[in-house]
Parts: sequence; C-alpha cells; structure tokens
Amino acid sequence: MVVSTVKQSPVGALSSEKNRSFDLKSAAGASSLRGVGLAFINMSLATLFVMFAIANAKSFLINPRLSVFLIVVTETIVALFLVIRRDPDETHHSWQTWVTTTCGTLAPFLLRPVDATADVLIGNIFQISGFLLQITALLALNRCIGLLPAYRGVKTSGLYRWVRHPLYMAYVITFFGFLINNPSLGNLVIVLSGTGFLVMRIHYEESLLYKYSDYVDYARRTRWHLIPGIW
Repeated sequence: MVVSTVKQSPVGALSSEKNRSFDLKSAAGASSLRGVGLAFINMSLATLFVMFAIANAKSFLINPRLSVFLIVVTETIVALFLVIRRDPDETHHSWQTWVTTTCGTLAPFLLRPVDATADVLIGNIFQISGFLLQITALLALNRCIGLLPAYRGVKTSGLYRWVRHPLYMAYVITFFGFLINNPSLGNLVIVLSGTGFLVMRIHYEESLLYKYSDYVDYARRTRWHLIPGIW
C-alpha cells in the first residue's frame, strides 16, 4: 500500500493563518459594537428613570409624602441596576414583546390625580405596600433586571420563593392603591390595561424562560405567577 502525503505550501499556510486572524478580529469587533450598543441602551433607559425620580424628588421637597419618597427610592434603584445589569444570554425580540413591554412600562405614567380632599387610608396602605414590595423585589432581582423578555439566570430567593413575578405583583398592588385614592374612569381604564399588559408580558417571558431547565425546575416549585392564591 502506498500512502500519499500532501504538504501544505508555506503560502497556503500563511493565507490560512491570515484568514483565522481576520475572523477573530471580526468577531472581536462585532462583540465590541454589541457591548457599546447595550451600554447605550442601558444608559438611555437609566436616564429616563432618573428624570422621573428627580421630578418626584422635587415634588417631595414641596409636599413631603411617604408614597412620593418611595417612588424616588424605587426609580433610583431601577436606574442603578439598569446601568450595571448583566448582558442577557438570550432575548425575545418580536413586535408582540415590544408592544406589551412598551405599553406595560409606560401605562403608569398616564395615571392622573383627581381633585380629592384627602387620600383614603386603604389606598395609602396599598400604595405604600406596593412600593415597599417593588424595592424588595428589585433588590432580589439585582443585575438581572430587564424590560424585554430575556434570560439572565433564575432568581429564587426573597419574594421569588413565593411568586414568579413579584415585581409585577407589586406594580398591580400600587396601581390599585393609586386608583382607590384617585378614582376616575380614565385611571380605571389605565389600571386594567396596565395589568393586562403585565399578564401578557408574563406569557412572553415564560415562553422564553421555559426553554431553560433551571427555570422549569423553579416553576415546578413556585406555583403562582402573579398573585399568590389566585394565579
């Protein structure tokens, strides 16, 4: 038997090495551009929340109220974690997720106060409890915070032991507390719509997260999606 051995010419080896070097540089460049893009998005979102926090801080200085102070704390925490949040392993981009995320995020900004002589005690309890739960959920979520459905690992501690989406639960509680203190048809429509968009966000988020075994195990242990004892 005759074995034929073909040796690569020095020119061919050099060309192959240049191609590999070019591929590595291209991959590094793409990764760098992606990092810059994500940083820009994070800073832009954080700026919006900081502006909202500043507006409420000015209101608090004029008329100190606990609920307004908790808004400042909550929005400041969100802005901080948006800047330092970890990059997602996977993100679900579609027109449905963009619509539900945008509407669900912006809905609370459309709520308007009404001319009332005083707040209702139960409304204050709902609002303050909602803000405290938001702060607790945000501290547990930490650098895994996001807006679009994405996988950044699975949180199982704190409020996440009892409900899969405690931050959304806190939003709903806060919504209804505001509605109790500021009853109007417009606010009712916004609260119901905002809650509906949160439910849709849960659907799209879990359709992505169920692809990961650690979330499947977590969902098996944690039954409730939004409100313990209800759903």
